[in-house]
Formats: sequence, structure tokens, C-alpha cells
Amino acid sequence: MVKMKIRVAGLLLLLALPAAAQQTPHIRVAQGALAGFKDRGADAYFNIPFGAAPVGDRRWKAPAPPPAWQGVRDATKFGPACMQQDAAPLGPWSMEYLASPPYSEDCLSLNVWTTSDKSLGKNKAVALFIPGGGFNSGGGDVPVYNGAQMAKAGIVFITMNYRQSAAGLLAHPELAAESPAHASGNYSLTDVLAALRWIKANIASFGGDPAKVTVMGQSAGAAAINALLQSPQAKGLFRAAILDSGVRANTVLASNQEREKMSAEWAASRGAKSLAELRALPASALVPVRGQSFRFGLSVDGAIVPVSSTTVIDVPVLTGWNAGEGAIGNGRFLNTPVSRADFEKQNEAALGANAKAIVGLYPSGDDAGEAARRSGHDAVMMSGAGWITARQARTKSPVFYYDFEHVMPGAEAVPYGSYHTSELPYVFDTLHTLKRPWTESDYRVSALSQAYWVNFIKTGNPNGGPKNGMKLPKWTAFNSSRNEVMALSTTPQMRPITTQERAQAFAGAFAK
Repeated sequence: MVKMKIRVAGLLLLLALPAAAQQTPHIRVAQGALAGFKDRGADAYFNIPFGAAPVGDRRWKAPAPPPAWQGVRDATKFGPACMQQDAAPLGPWSMEYLASPPYSEDCLSLNVWTTSDKSLGKNKAVALFIPGGGFNSGGGDVPVYNGAQMAKAGIVFITMNYRQSAAGLLAHPELAAESPAHASGNYSLTDVLAALRWIKANIASFGGDPAKVTVMGQSAGAAAINALLQSPQAKGLFRAAILDSGVRANTVLASNQEREKMSAEWAASRGAKSLAELRALPASALVPVRGQSFRFGLSVDGAIVPVSSTTVIDVPVLTGWNAGEGAIGNGRFLNTPVSRADFEKQNEAALGANAKAIVGLYPSGDDAGEAARRSGHDAVMMSGAGWITARQARTKSPVFYYDFEHVMPGAEAVPYGSYHTSELPYVFDTLHTLKRPWTESDYRVSALSQAYWVNFIKTGNPNGGPKNGMKLPKWTAFNSSRNEVMALSTTPQMRPITTQERAQAFAGAFAK
């Protein structure tokens, strides 16, 4: 009788709770229990630590395992992004593209969107998204990266933070001396590796299959994946890769010695002469200073990134660029005049001995603006094709190549064309996060793009059956003899990257 009263009282208490509280999803991972929330129809869990705080003596080390916690951890709010300059809008990149303050050195966390909808199946495919930002900015809380719609499409979608700039990429002889691998730098990559290992160990709790992980990234995030595709430490951690705006032919990372030299100059600018003094600096000292020329990046450390790139992880790849990328003066208004002399001079700087022949294939009058934009984009697309061709010589898995042509509406976007990062709100179906005069064309491009990406995450191939009544045109894997790319717009279609004559000229320029 007493037990019956307790049960009835518990039921009455549950009924008295607000509907939102009753629906709060709970989940358990290795470190403890999490209380998430409903986000646009998906179950969301934010600020999940995948590594211990990289502070004090742990600054500039690979992440240690995250500590366990007692009780139920509140997972309803984003954790802080890693140390960076305060976000400020720039050109078409409004605040919805940026990681918001506050920032912190204690920042190694994941955000997971999933769904308990049984109609979407069990053991769902998983995607880890690595944000861009030039290794200087960015984070998993960016509104455009919201993963609710991806989760409702049947995958477990994850965003992450990783260390930026000096905090993530400082190379130093004392760091190499204390490292078991005798290497320093690339701490940003150690963060991604730690996140992938955490996902392998815990993603089943969210309905994901640890054997079906796709790693995806844009810009700097794509550059990180490009490095990991050469890394023996990444083997077995993912089965497919998506690299948005991030692959070029003959990409060569700086040597560790080059990074050490620049790191020493940066340390001197902070008044630090030893590793102990560097670790004693306040977290604010790790933030890039506007106007300074220090540009941290990935390096060949001999551990994560081998000295010789003999390791190639053979997985399906989806990659591409946006139609507004690569043009000389990228980021300028589309109607900005470019003199013929400037056009020729800038191509000579970029292409050297091949420039004269290539420039001749893009005739123009005194204003060579359109020729500059067309040749610049052809160049970046053909450079990406060179990367694919070199990869296919050493792997068997397909590569699917795209050119995102659709132009976002609105005064903030139209003057820049299909600009860097503008594909992501369409792929993630997050147009609602941006204040733009959306049309049916935008929603169609979003539905088509997301369907291709989700199919690839689920199967390693972007093709699939009709989605919401729409037929997906067939996307064929890249073949250098055909040189075709999927042009993504309201009517996606396979087409040549450029004319055969121009393609041959660029192929010669990018050949080693």
C-alpha cells in the first residue's frame, strides 16, 4: 500500500511539471548523465566535455580524458568557444556565422543533436562538423551550424570547439622535448582526434553507430581533415569525409622548424622566454592581436602529420567550392572594376610561368573584372580537381566534387555572389537563422543540398531516392578524363568545370 502511494505521488508530480520539463531528454555517457532539451523537434545536448581543460600545465598538450561528474549535468546551453577575438560582422558574414563571446581556454566541448524517432531507424550514421575560421576563430555554437534539421533527417549531428591560433598551433622545442612523440604544434588536430575518439566510445548512447562516422569541415575545418587524411593516428576513426572549400593541388604544410621560428617571434612579442613563462601567460594573451602578422597554421610534426605523406586514409570524399570563391579580389563586390593590367599582374604572381597562356584564354576590355572572377574560380576548381586526381592515384574510394552556384538573396549577400561559407545554411537547413528575403528557390536548393549531404553521411554516396517529392539528379564520382562537377543550384546538373582548353592549361599549371 505504501509503495502504491509513492507511485501515485510520483505520477502526480510528473503530471504537474510543465510540458517542456516532462520532455527533457536524459542520456548517459561514460562521464555521467546529461539533461538535454528539445531543439526544433530534435533532442539536443550541448557543452559535453570531450577532453580535460587545456589549462596550466596542460596548455599545449593533447587533451587528457574528460573528468567524470556527479549527478545530472545540464546540457541545455552552449559552452564557451575557445579563445579568439570578439566576433564582429564583416561583409556578408553576419553574426549568425560567428561564435559569440564569452570565450575561454576551458573550451573542449561537443554539441549533439539526435532524435528518438523510431521511424528513422537505429544505429544512425554520425557526422562531426569541424568549424572554419582560419584557425583564428569559430566554434560549435555558431547559429548557422544548428544541427536540429540534420538530426531530423536521420543522422546524429555534432559540432565541436577546438583550440585556435597560438593556443592550438604553437610549436616550441621545449614542447617537443616533453612530448612522448618528440613533436609540437597541431594541438588543434589533437582536439579533433580526441573528439573522434570520444564519439567512438559514446555515440551509441545517442542512437549513433560508432562504425558510421563521417568527419566534415569547412575552410579551416576542411584543412584539418585534409591533414588527418594523411595521419596514421586518424585511421579507423571515420569512414567518410566532407571537405567544403578546403582542397587545392600540391598543398604543402609548413615544416615544424618554420612554425617554431614564428612561434618564437610570437612568444617574444608576449615577453615570454621559456615554456614556463608561456604557460604562465593569461588566457587573453593567446588571442590574436589585430594588425600583427602572426598567422599560426598546421605543420608537418612527424607524429600526427607524417614527414612523408605515405599514409592515405582511403574513404569516400565529398568536396567542392562555391562559385564566388577563388576570384581575384575574392570578397569584393561583383561589380568592382579590375584593370587588365592588374588582372595580368595578379595571375602572374599566382601562376608564374603558366600565367601568360592562361590569361590569354580570358579576353576582356579595359575592365577585366568578369575575366578575373571567371579565371580565378576556374583556377580554384581546377586546383581542387588536381587534389582529387592525386588522391585517386593512391586510393580506390570515390570522390564527389561540387560547385555551389546558388546566390543568397538580400543586400548583405547578393553583391558577393556565392561567397565563402554561404553553402552551409542551405546544407544544414538553417536559413531560418539568417534575416534574408528567402524565396521558394532558396528552400528548394536547401532541400536538395541537404539531401545530397545526408545521403553521403549515411552511405558514402550522395545519390538516393526522391526526397520530399523531389528527384535528385544523379551525381557521378569525379573522373579526370571527363572533368565534370555537380553544379548545385535550383536544377542541379553535372557539367564540365570549364572549357577543355582552359582545363588543360590549369592542369599543366598544377601538375608537379
